[in-house]
Amino acid sequence: MIAAPESTPLDRAFFDRPVLKVAPDLLGRTLVRSTEEGPIELRLNEVEAYAGPAGPGSHAYRGRTDRNAVMFGPPGHAYVYFTYGMSSRSA
Repeated sequence: MIAAPESTPLDRAFFDRPVLKVAPDLLGRTLVRSTEEGPIELRLNEVEAYAGPAGPGSHAYRGRTDRNAVMFGPPGHAYVYFTYGMSSRSA
């Protein structure tokens, strides 16, 4: 049986390309995280692409920090940050 393209594991070379080439190729792919309780699978239906230190919209734009250090490392690592529920409003 041949694996469907969206479920074929990607090697790091896949990510070692210009971001505007990688981003559309990630759409429809499935990310899998193995846990003790079993796998967690997430299908990518939206991606964003930033030009790292050259792009004002990127968290790497102002330089390396402990939080964004993965963005300055080798390709094939994810930078994930929490946004939902970060703001609070008084009633």
